[in-house]
Amino acid sequence: MRIYPDTIIWNLLCDQGVGPEILLDSLAARGATLVVSFHAVYELARNFQHDDEKGNARGRRLFAYLKKYLDLGIPNTKELWELIVEEAYALENGLSEIDPMATPEQCTITRVEVYKLADGIVEDRVKQFLEQRFRFSEDTQEQQKNHIADRDELKRHLQDISEAALPQWLQAETSKAMGVNMLYRHLVKMLPGPQFTLGYAHRLLSFALADASRAIVRADLYSNWRCAKHGSNRRDLIDDMLHVLQATYCDLYVTEEKKQTNYAHLLLTPRTRVEVYPCRSKPIDHWLVSLV
Repeated sequence: MRIYPDTIIWNLLCDQGVGPEILLDSLAARGATLVVSFHAVYELARNFQHDDEKGNARGRRLFAYLKKYLDLGIPNTKELWELIVEEAYALENGLSEIDPMATPEQCTITRVEVYKLADGIVEDRVKQFLEQRFRFSEDTQEQQKNHIADRDELKRHLQDISEAALPQWLQAETSKAMGVNMLYRHLVKMLPGPQFTLGYAHRLLSFALADASRAIVRADLYSNWRCAKHGSNRRDLIDDMLHVLQATYCDLYVTEEKKQTNYAHLLLTPRTRVEVYPCRSKPIDHWLVSLV
């Protein structure tokens, strides 16, 4: 069983002084392990974003703690866009499964960055990501708000979809024109090339193994629906959804954010269970082990 913790859970594990080796051994005895992603590494690196003494000290502490898990060999997931590339490759080559785990080379990149961050060294790869993600979240929030505001018919259509009807609508709309266009735009942005067409995007969405491709479309559809309902989306919604999407090929997604239960089950397949840490008075390591 693969357990994907969001960044809040990593923070709590560190703050509660949970011993990495003991926790991993307890989980392994039940056939489970924690999983980390490069996305989680970048999110934790936000502690260094303002370059102040408190944030830098917090960042060093968190990465010194995370480093222990990497030294113990916890697996890395591929990034979301890499999962979609894997799905496209499987479609093109008639494969019956994909490998969602990062390659040894990718794990090495993660390990190198974590080791540097544990020493407080924030270099180009992380700096560039933090700057890009801030601009992306800010621009996406404004662009989406304007996109909905300028299209009265679309806005009314989305507003008419009730929360009860949302799961069925997301499921159906993913493979229709709107969903196909969304995936097509993602493919062109991630891997520019003449091979990507609307027809290709439709084929990928219809491919049985393409769970990440369908998940990213459902995330876009949900985000549009929520924006139409509320007039705008909070800036951190994009980042929170990306954490959820990183768990597409994991068995368990764990967070302390209750609000994520509003949409996590809509984005993920039934294969991935979502659990919310209920109370900080309960040791988080005991809670994690009890989930398995």
